[in-house]
Amino acid sequence: MNIGVLNDSFDGETRVSATPQTVQKYVKAGHKVLCETLCGSKAGFSDLLYQKAGAHIKDRGEVLTSDIILSVGAPAEQDFSAFRKNQWFIGNLGLSFAQAQLKELVQSDIGLIDLSKMPRISRAQSMDVLSSQSALAGYKAALFAIDCLNKSVPLLMTAAGTLPPAQALVVGAGVAGLQAASSLKRMGANVIASDIRQETMSEVQSVGAKFTQNFFEELPTSDILITCAFSYGKKAPLLIDKAHFNLLPFGAVAIDLSGANIEKSDDRPDIFFAQDRFFERKIAQSASFLFANNVYHFLSAFDFFSEHADFEDELFSAVCICFGGFLRGKIR
Repeated sequence: MNIGVLNDSFDGETRVSATPQTVQKYVKAGHKVLCETLCGSKAGFSDLLYQKAGAHIKDRGEVLTSDIILSVGAPAEQDFSAFRKNQWFIGNLGLSFAQAQLKELVQSDIGLIDLSKMPRISRAQSMDVLSSQSALAGYKAALFAIDCLNKSVPLLMTAAGTLPPAQALVVGAGVAGLQAASSLKRMGANVIASDIRQETMSEVQSVGAKFTQNFFEELPTSDILITCAFSYGKKAPLLIDKAHFNLLPFGAVAIDLSGANIEKSDDRPDIFFAQDRFFERKIAQSASFLFANNVYHFLSAFDFFSEHADFEDELFSAVCICFGGFLRGKIR
């Protein structure tokens, strides 16, 4: 089986779908790996490292002839004409396709796997790209916010006086939110986390944060605000409009991981504001390491799509969009 690794370095993407470590595992399992030139350069993996792991460095055209094509995101439209019957494309697709494009892919007879649709069940944890990437996004957002804040985060008692801990508010207690809250707490901030789901209270408390469902009253004292209230594949809700944004204290840091939770106010130039749906791209090496392992575990679980693979398995059925000319699922 030939496995191809595409260079995804477009539209700000920095990650890669296979690392030298996973390439070594594929080669050890008897597969040939073709890596597109510079596919891992933005994640800190040179072509030489891939070659030492056993990969062959090729141009994009040759990589697209592989039996299994790995990518972080969706296939590029200009690549559609290269696809053929019995190929497989694996990526994190989300809302990437218009119906006309999806129809074209179905007609190409390619097998299309969307790992963003992986069910959140225990046996799928090692393949869950959303959880692995969200955890890193929350972690990096917390560190970024601390770095941008113009004050000390932990309580500091000195002979010159006592500095109180920074106050942090995290809105959305999913994987990213919990990781952000945990990281901020470990760095010494007083953390409050909010979610509309009352059942998340125990998870919030388990990372040392306080829980609230009314986050608006916490805004005037929040030195750091991180929002991550969204469901993958759906438009994130606007939670904090300009009027509420103006409630933040002077010099606050606000980071929106959803891309749509916060409406920035031009009246508050003192507030540092960042809005980025893919914060994990800022730590591309770690993000690629986890993403590549997710992909490897998925392929291993289904025997690299050999005749022994169970194509009726609930996990496969959930992530398989099309195969053999038939539409088996829907892009979220």
